[in-house]
Amino acid sequence: MKRPALLPCLSAAALVLGAAGSLPALIAQESAPSAVPAPAAAAAETGVFRASLNIDRTPLDRDAPMRRSYAGMLEKVQPAVVTVLTGVDTPQRTRMSRDEALLRYYMGVPPEPRTNEPKGGDNWQQIGLGTGVIVSKSGYILTNRHVVIPPDTGMAFAQLQPMLHIKISVPGREEPLRAEIVDFSAESDVAVLKVDAKDLPTAVLSDSDQVKVGDVVFALGAPFGIDKTVTMGIISARRNDEVLAGFEKQELLQTDASINPGNSGGPLIDSEGRVVGINTAIYSQNGGNLGIGFAIPINKAIAAADALSKPRGLLGVELAPIKRRAAAYYGLKGGAYVTGVRPGTAAENAGLREGDVIFRMDEKDVIDDEMLVRELSSRAPGESIALGVLRDEVKTEVRVRLGERANRFLPEGATTTKAVEAKNQLAGMTLRALPEEEREAHRLDTGGLMITEVEPNSPAANCGLEKGDVIVRINDREPTSTEDAGEALSKSRNGASM
Repeated sequence: MKRPALLPCLSAAALVLGAAGSLPALIAQESAPSAVPAPAAAAAETGVFRASLNIDRTPLDRDAPMRRSYAGMLEKVQPAVVTVLTGVDTPQRTRMSRDEALLRYYMGVPPEPRTNEPKGGDNWQQIGLGTGVIVSKSGYILTNRHVVIPPDTGMAFAQLQPMLHIKISVPGREEPLRAEIVDFSAESDVAVLKVDAKDLPTAVLSDSDQVKVGDVVFALGAPFGIDKTVTMGIISARRNDEVLAGFEKQELLQTDASINPGNSGGPLIDSEGRVVGINTAIYSQNGGNLGIGFAIPINKAIAAADALSKPRGLLGVELAPIKRRAAAYYGLKGGAYVTGVRPGTAAENAGLREGDVIFRMDEKDVIDDEMLVRELSSRAPGESIALGVLRDEVKTEVRVRLGERANRFLPEGATTTKAVEAKNQLAGMTLRALPEEEREAHRLDTGGLMITEVEPNSPAANCGLEKGDVIVRINDREPTSTEDAGEALSKSRNGASM
């Protein structure tokens, strides 16, 4: 049992009591289940993305007579199919004088690119092309991750992002629309874009779990940049194996509808015009179509995108892979090299540094940076994780309480999990009020705040406070809320620092 004692790092007078204590005190150990929902439970709720979609789960009438034409159906769908143009801003070079050119030639100095302020010009240079489909009135567009982040740039997304720009060519509009990357999935080849426009046509989505081999389908998109192209085929197979090099094992719809470069990210639709998949890859030996194409089932694409719209944990680091030879030298299976730590994030609070190598997360070995990103994407804000870290050739363990990744799906001013939690936080502690039965268990007449989480390396943690402790008094005040506790600390002679 902890003895009653002063906590010198609290600016207000405070006492500590252990699990079995019954004396008036600031802290007591938890003896009843917490009433605060677990972070994982909060993350399980439906995200805002799914709520914005038009989904028709009506079973396909497979006994209906074959149509002579699908023109009417396609006319309804095609306005929602857009061409996605990915590009970067490139600097304009000034013209060098003859003297400078000669001097650089004889000194062996390469020409230096210098920029001029553009005067109405556009320095945008296209580096990728694909297709997308508008799926909500809010302007959300589903496409492939590799369409908006071309894999052959040789740059990490953190480096590419500041110069990356997306243009969307919408049928019926002369000028392309600027789009932003809302987010992309680290586990599947799915990305969500958003355009700021009104009265956009949207596609109706189907239930891909009902799709069967032999169903007629159409692939819409811009193969080789030729937009408004439609090809027809059937569902050739439903796959759940590794059929493509570089693709993780996942469920895919195989089709013989012609899919070519530029179709990526476009919709695969059924005979009723409903989206059943997102075209993503082809099997090819020459770069062209061989009648074997693959689409991500729309249910899987929705699930991936919807997961992005839910509260997710944030570590706050920039990562890069480490070389296998270096990992083997230190007896590691792999790892993620920390190239930067963002200020004010969970990583900085936990003491992670640039140059650290994260080789384990909880009980799972980290093979590379992408694996770590995937694992983190499945964790909820406020969740505590243990990271195995190699620092200065010494292995150590760092415990981190994840922050919350900014949710760009939410409208401006919307309340996030982080904002709700912040109201119940004080000096790195998450608090909740004690109900009457718990106060009786601790022999308390009034007040009482349970500590449900303590952030590593926070003022509360440095004071020795732990999860499960109960605050019952600060100075002469018995707090019943986080606001009470904060006010009691702020009125102490030394201020409210902890």
